[in-house]
Amino acid sequence: MLHEQYLEHLSHCAKNFQEALDSSDPLTQKIVEKGLLLYRQNYVSQVKLDDETVTGIIQDVNPAKAMLNIHDISMSTCTCFAEGYCRHQLALFFSVLGQAGKVSTWLSDWRQPPKKAPVDLSSLPLMRASDLLKNPANKEPDYQEWVEFFTDTFQTLMEENSNRPAGISEAYYIYMRKLKNAAPQQNEWKYLYLLVGHVITFKLFLSMSKDKNHADGVINRYYRHIFQDLLQGVQEYLNRLANFTFPFSFDLFLEKLKDDSTEILYIHETLSFESIQIYRVLWTNLFTKKQWRLDELRKLEGITSPIFTEKVAAVHLQVLLREDAKAGHSIQELQVEIMPYMLYWLDILNSKREWNRLELYLTPFIQHIKSYLQQENEFEFCHEFTSMSIRAATPFCHAKNRLDILERLFMQALPYSYRKYEDFLYEQKQFDKWIDLYTYMGLGIDMLSKEQIKTLQEHDQQLLLSLYHRSIQEHIEQKSRDHYRVAVRQMKKLRTIYKKLKKQQQFELFLTMTLDRTKRLRAFHEECRKGKLIHAEE
Repeated sequence: MLHEQYLEHLSHCAKNFQEALDSSDPLTQKIVEKGLLLYRQNYVSQVKLDDETVTGIIQDVNPAKAMLNIHDISMSTCTCFAEGYCRHQLALFFSVLGQAGKVSTWLSDWRQPPKKAPVDLSSLPLMRASDLLKNPANKEPDYQEWVEFFTDTFQTLMEENSNRPAGISEAYYIYMRKLKNAAPQQNEWKYLYLLVGHVITFKLFLSMSKDKNHADGVINRYYRHIFQDLLQGVQEYLNRLANFTFPFSFDLFLEKLKDDSTEILYIHETLSFESIQIYRVLWTNLFTKKQWRLDELRKLEGITSPIFTEKVAAVHLQVLLREDAKAGHSIQELQVEIMPYMLYWLDILNSKREWNRLELYLTPFIQHIKSYLQQENEFEFCHEFTSMSIRAATPFCHAKNRLDILERLFMQALPYSYRKYEDFLYEQKQFDKWIDLYTYMGLGIDMLSKEQIKTLQEHDQQLLLSLYHRSIQEHIEQKSRDHYRVAVRQMKKLRTIYKKLKKQQQFELFLTMTLDRTKRLRAFHEECRKGKLIHAEE
């Protein structure tokens, strides 16, 4: 988030760029689009901002270092030595502007055509009414014409770039601008048009990826973010449409969109997660008629050899129709494979506070989470998935006072749930389990704060014994003076605990065995003498 002191400077810089860059110039448009692409692909790093300048590194074919002069952008520089403003400077500008969440606003303002002086209409050629009607914004809403417009525009822009994946993202933003410019004026029709546009565009990208046989690496690098962008757009326009009462004329459009959305399930296996998600969002929020859902479910259940996406879609409709027994059976059959899709259903049931139903889905989820995390085995992903799982389970566990279920989730999700589980055990004063967790994670007494050590001492001093023993051994194994000194200090604290427990003989036996095992470590023995631990043995 950008600090307030820089917002005024940034606003001045943004205004200067708007005035300096001619939005009607094709070359300038291309530079801005390329800068935007570099920014959206996270190629800007090491950004530094002060009262006078912004600097940063932009990863390109040849990495470049750009500098923006906030007060006078004409003084800005870049190591690419391009004439005028370059894509690297624009990428850096968008990177800073993005911290204030104003990139789309700036682009929208910049792309507004400049006001022109009045012209003599007599000098203009007359247009026929049929020509005016070619613009979808001027026509009566027609679903099929919308789809044809989206398809024709997409194919025109993507025909060249589909064979050059690096240009797909840039072409997409041009396409979306054309799509939005042609939207109807009336708000509810505008939002429906944009919703349909996002869904159809999603389908078109799926088909393009499959037809061009783009590998996962190509999709991930160049345009997987587009599917996420389209999914967010669908959710945004669904939210906006929720504020309107749908006119009867919407029904035909929704029915056709319903049929089109089903096709998303089987176009491209590589993008199954995104396909399932957009399908579920639509059927949860838009296609709410019970008969529609029943018909769709029967159709899916009637498929002889359904693919995975169709199986998940069927489970989703079973959840929506409250056919929980069927859904539970399907989930058990799919086991680990369905795990990443279950969070959505848990969230739906959480939002409705349907705790009894939620437990039916939470139980198999916890049952399979350990296997799923072992299968993924990528730390950042597993940690994030675990965090989302805990967030999904917590409302139910607290509402129904089922902390045992929450603890079972913590245990199954270890080691990724360690921090949450540690806090849980500490708050519940289950200090014996807390110490076992520390041992399981390979952590020692050094990781505990003084306050935590004091709490454990007050609760049960014996809990500290195993931690001290293990920590002492680990410090000795480091074979350095500094670690020997720490080991001696901990041995003296251990002696104090044994003394309070009236078990001095056990400490003396431990000391004797430790000295005997380390008799060749003269430096350690010397530290023991300095700490006055050896004199008793001598």
